[in-house]
Amino acid sequence: MPAPRHYLMILVISALSAELGACGVFDTISARKIARDGNALYKTSDYRGAIEKYRQAVVLDADTPNIYLNLGYAYFSIYDPASQSEQDKNAAALAAEAFEKHLKKHPDDENARVFLIKILLSAAPNDKKLADRAQQIFLKMLEKNPADHEARQYLITLFIDGKRYQDALKFFQPDLEKKPDDIETMKILAIIADKSNLVQDAVDWYWSRAEAVEDQKKKAVLFYEVGTYAWNLLHYQPEKLKGPVACLKLADQGIEACRRAIGLKESYAEAMVYANLLYLKRMLYETEEVARTWDGQLAYDLRVEAGKILGERKKEAEAQKKAEAGKKDEKKETSTAGNQPAASNVQ
Repeated sequence: MPAPRHYLMILVISALSAELGACGVFDTISARKIARDGNALYKTSDYRGAIEKYRQAVVLDADTPNIYLNLGYAYFSIYDPASQSEQDKNAAALAAEAFEKHLKKHPDDENARVFLIKILLSAAPNDKKLADRAQQIFLKMLEKNPADHEARQYLITLFIDGKRYQDALKFFQPDLEKKPDDIETMKILAIIADKSNLVQDAVDWYWSRAEAVEDQKKKAVLFYEVGTYAWNLLHYQPEKLKGPVACLKLADQGIEACRRAIGLKESYAEAMVYANLLYLKRMLYETEEVARTWDGQLAYDLRVEAGKILGERKKEAEAQKKAEAGKKDEKKETSTAGNQPAASNVQ
């Protein structure tokens, strides 16, 4: 006796369901629905809720379209290194991991690559592992294309924000060996050394820049920059220096740099002003009364000389301005006279 039709239908459906379940089709459908729920939460800025949904979808089907990309965006949105929440603190590493998984499947997705770089640079100052990972990525980019300006800038930013002076020194050393007068690279190293709280290294690089150029006026300006750097540190960030002796040494280096600038450029009032300011700073750390008195006198002499030069400049500028105004008035009068109507003939 043949089986009832409805019984056969049940058998067919059961067999089909078993086959679909074995293939993971139901998991795929569920994963996509959950991912869409996550997208809806993301749009309302419920990033934590979205993360939970995306994680559920990944468990069901890791091949859900853009699941790792969206997970990376959600983690990126909650990253906060100052947060009390461990999830927020660790979000950078999880975001980077998600973006990298997405890029393995979609290596040409530049938007995902940009966000990976952003999260790595954001987290680098607080996470050494991510900083190391970022450095590897940027070095590989440069290895692939040495002319990649963006990758070079990313690397410099990483060196500065991550206070990675030794890594920067290793990276830039070949450039300086090829071009010993590369003052731009020296400036970059000076900035990185300063950010790494290596003040003397920074001063040495700024000094090397000044020594490297041949043009006397440019050399003067670069020595002047050494002086301004020294004063700014002593005035705004004295905590970066290790005690009064280090402060005294930096003041002396700044004064010497300003003195060289004054010797190279005639009437260099700006360098005189900073030399004056540095002598005043030096007085704060000098222990000998005679030396303090001498510093005060030298500061006063420089201030007076700079005042005279700046006063003469002001007079010259005012005279030039007056002369230019007179020329404009004269030109205006000439133009007005030329536009007067001719007189009619008298009959």
